[in-house]
Amino acid sequence: MNKRLYLSMLLILYGVFITGCVAMSQNQSPEDFTGSINEWIQVGDYDIYVHEIGIEEEAVKGKKLAYIEVEYANNRSTEELSCRRNQWYLYDTQSYSYEAESDSFNDDFNGDLYEITNLHYLGGERYLSPNMHVRGWLIFVVPEEATLDRIQFITGFLGTKSVDIPVAGMK
Repeated sequence: MNKRLYLSMLLILYGVFITGCVAMSQNQSPEDFTGSINEWIQVGDYDIYVHEIGIEEEAVKGKKLAYIEVEYANNRSTEELSCRRNQWYLYDTQSYSYEAESDSFNDDFNGDLYEITNLHYLGGERYLSPNMHVRGWLIFVVPEEATLDRIQFITGFLGTKSVDIPVAGMK
């Protein structure tokens, strides 16, 4: 009798494990990983939209600026969503990643980046109530020689979902 109980428990655990693996693989569908500029993209509970991408042509001290204007919408969640600049990463073709700059002073550019570029900063963190939107700019400081490849948005640290948005043709 104990052997049957033991075997039954092992089969149940194995079934739970297999079900979990299948569910995890289904969460990693292609829709979770690709998107485009100028379209709403659903990533978990978030709706995001990349309105514009720009590159400062003149480098300063071997660095150039990449700008992205993003928008969040909370159309599906009944709870507040956290919107943070550290949910966005910029990658180059060599797979180096760059984080969005905060609104603080940046030594390479002798002043506040958002003030000198006259862009409305998205902010460090915002909480978005249901049926609300927030929009703003993020600035990335990248090496002059970097060829940009994609922007990545991640939902958070637990149960993370992400989307990559190609940045074709931008040096």
